Amino acid sequence: MTGKKPKPQQQDDRMDLTFERGDSQHPRGHAIVYFRVDTEPDKLYASYIVVLPVKADFGKYVPPFLASHLGNLPLNDFSCFAMPPVPEEVSSHRELEHLSDLRQDDLVFGSSMFSFDLPRMMEGITDAVQSYSELCADYYDRQGLTSAPTAESIPAAAPQQTETDTGSDNSYSVSEVLLGLMSERDKLAELSNLLGKLQFAQEGRDDNMTGEITEEINALARHLPEDFQVMNLLAAAKETTGRGSRLAQLYLDRCFRLADGDTNTVQTLEAQIDELRGQG
Repeated sequence: MTGKKPKPQQQDDRMDLTFERGDSQHPRGHAIVYFRVDTEPDKLYASYIVVLPVKADFGKYVPPFLASHLGNLPLNDFSCFAMPPVPEEVSSHRELEHLSDLRQDDLVFGSSMFSFDLPRMMEGITDAVQSYSELCADYYDRQGLTSAPTAESIPAAAPQQTETDTGSDNSYSVSEVLLGLMSERDKLAELSNLLGKLQFAQEGRDDNMTGEITEEINALARHLPEDFQVMNLLAAAKETTGRGSRLAQLYLDRCFRLADGDTNTVQTLEAQIDELRGQG
C-alpha cells in the first residue's frame, strides 16, 4: 500500500511517524526512516530500522570499551535497532521511495529539526525506533503473538555493559570488525565525543577513565587514515594546557576538513598548527 495512512492513537511520548509507504496498522518490521533539517531544505537524512522476530544479547560479543562507539544501539536487547545509529545524508526522497518499493520496506518520515545537531539526531532516531517497535508490538499483539518485542525492550539511554574479558583475542577481533563498519563521519563524530570525555577525565584527575578513553582513541585511530594524524591530536589533547587544547582543536578541525576534501582550509589549519607548535 502506498500513500499516507491513518495512524493509531499513540502514547504521548511516542514519535508521530508518518507512513509514506506501508501502513502503521500493519508495519512490516523493517523501515526506512528519514528526517528533514530546516536549515538544509535540500537535504534528507535517513536510517534503517529493524525489529527482529528473535531477541538477541549482542552485548556479550562486544567489549565494554567499544560500547560507546555504537551510539544508541541496544546491545543487551538486540530486538529493535537502527543502522546507522545517526542518520546519514541521502541523495533524494525519490531514491528513498524507489528503495522502499524495491525492498518492500515501510517508508516513514520521522520529524524536522531546525539544524543538524548530532545529539538531537541520535535522540530522534532513538525515538523513531521506539515508536516503530511499539507499532509492531501493537500489531503482533492483535495477531495473538506473545513473543513480540515491546517498547520496554528499548533502553532510554546507552545500556550498562556486563563484565567482559576485554583481553580476549576474540573480543578484540569483533571490535576491529565493528569499527571497520562505521562510516568515516561517524568515527570523527565519536573522536570528538571522546576528546570531550578525555578533557573531563583529566580535569577530574581520573587516571582510570583517562586510560580507558586513551585506549578507545588508539583503537579508533587504527581505523582512520594515517594522514588524519590522530595520534598527534591525542598527544596535544593530553598536554592539559591552553596551547594543547588549541592544538587539539586545530587537529580535529583538520580531520573534518580532510574528510570533506577541503584542501584549502586544511593548508590554513596546518600553517596554524605549525605556528602553534613552534611556540612550544
